[in-house]
Amino acid sequence: MEEFNTIEKVEKLFKDIDALGNDNAFFVASQDKEKVSGMVAGMEYPYDGLLINDTEKGIAMYYLKAGALSGLFSLSKPSKMKLDKDNHIFIPREDIKEIVIKKFALLNNKTKRIEINTIDGKSHKLYANLDEKDFLYHKDNFAKFIEKYEK
Repeated sequence: MEEFNTIEKVEKLFKDIDALGNDNAFFVASQDKEKVSGMVAGMEYPYDGLLINDTEKGIAMYYLKAGALSGLFSLSKPSKMKLDKDNHIFIPREDIKEIVIKKFALLNNKTKRIEINTIDGKSHKLYANLDEKDFLYHKDNFAKFIEKYEK
């Protein structure tokens, strides 16, 4: 968590991979293990969470890995994950088919379900809390992301 707990560190991470835009939205999300499961899904989506930057160019994502024991719990917290600096992906804007944001559960107003679908058929199924106390940049940036894509 120390590698991505401040806006300055996050900006540097995305700058290092040339993934900063004029309009950035940095936030953290966890993989929705209820929606993505099985060995094939584990190989295609080898992360437990993502550090995300949504820009006008597309979406850049660094992989976050949970510790060995956190896999036993259905909801892994990004603050307990480690950044995998060697693994990141970039989805250009033209390759994004749709981004869907919904309520996570009927009675849960603090978490959102996110689905990032690409034109090649991949689907990143995630969830994120509206506020992450350990990441001060998250709340405002995630709100900006929600405002942009929620229907």
